[in-house]
Amino acid sequence: MGETGNGIARIVVTGIGILSGFGSGRDVFEDGLFSGRSAVRRIESFDTAALNCHFGAELARFDGQYLIPRSERSLYDRVSLMAMAAADEALEQAGLDPAEIGPVTGVMMGSAFGPGAAIQDSVLRISQNQRIRPTSIIKMMLSSPTAALCARYRLQRDSQAHVTACAASAHAIAQAVQAMRKGEMEICLAGGAEAFPTFELFAAWNALSVMSPDTDPSVGIMRPFSIDRSGFVIGEAAAVLVLEREDRARARGAEIMAEICGVGAVSDTPTLTKPTLRGMVGAMQAAMDDAGLIPADIRHINAHGTATELNDAIESEAINQLFGTHAGKIRVSACKSAIGHCMGAASAIESAATVLALQRQQAPCAIDLIGNRSNPDPDGERSGRTSPMQADIALSNSFAFGGHYLTLAFRRIADARPLP
Repeated sequence: MGETGNGIARIVVTGIGILSGFGSGRDVFEDGLFSGRSAVRRIESFDTAALNCHFGAELARFDGQYLIPRSERSLYDRVSLMAMAAADEALEQAGLDPAEIGPVTGVMMGSAFGPGAAIQDSVLRISQNQRIRPTSIIKMMLSSPTAALCARYRLQRDSQAHVTACAASAHAIAQAVQAMRKGEMEICLAGGAEAFPTFELFAAWNALSVMSPDTDPSVGIMRPFSIDRSGFVIGEAAAVLVLEREDRARARGAEIMAEICGVGAVSDTPTLTKPTLRGMVGAMQAAMDDAGLIPADIRHINAHGTATELNDAIESEAINQLFGTHAGKIRVSACKSAIGHCMGAASAIESAATVLALQRQQAPCAIDLIGNRSNPDPDGERSGRTSPMQADIALSNSFAFGGHYLTLAFRRIADARPLP
């Protein structure tokens, strides 16, 4: 028990911690997502009057300063504090003592923009001829969320920061799985964190004309795979998964949430921004190959689904091409409609959503890709519905600027009870 037929260790999820636009905590996220509600609302952190996009999924009422001693508060940006809060919850859920895991635990975290507020603060201070804080360089490192968790729990195994845009935390989880299969660590904290952008970074996204200008929340601001989709809105989030070898988890009496049974990562970069059919199909196929799966095994897909014209059309085509007639039996979710596009943390929070979907046997934010193969959901139905499903295997897709394509395969554990 604990290994595949090829002698490779099975890697399972035993804890999840989440901060999202719904609020702090996994239960808050799960209740919001599976009740069909949306965390997308008017942006409050800055004035959007001069911008085209006015909505986002901000995490309200989170300070995070309570997590660290006063003497260390100049060392951590908001994004690192979010990572800490998510990791604390994940470890508590997994039943692991943070003071005891260090010698056998590593950390892999993803973030596209990292400590944006700290970087912006330094830029403003320089422009205004103000003194730069001595700790600024520590606070501005893109590896800050990873480093924060290493320091918080005194972790001694490998730690890496992944910055592959919107696939960053999927790469972090994939790297964690590969490292654990090789025996490099027994436990890994894997996931991602992304704070809501500063006005300047948000304005840069606004200039790219990929964000929704819509202002009527009653019809859904972000509408992945709908024929009248108009672009995405940004969300902020942190999600940390506690990963363990299955044999170790069962031996200590842990509740197992799901197995990460396959990882598939490919690159395809004809341009930095245009997605490709070959890349999307390749990532899904690679994950299935790694897990020893065939198309008929897949019954749920958490789509990347950015509500942009190209991504959704190509992702729909990729699913239909790879799965053929079986595509009609797959429940597809587009979670960004509820939580926004959480950039470097998107893969992690959507991986968590996939695990919860398998546990609940419900597809959140369900859509129908079959009605129209190039522009699905032709009747304009919104993706806020939750659909029942029967699925033991699910895929979670993450595709990013720069030609990064990554798919994670999750397996429902029928007997999640600990060994007697």
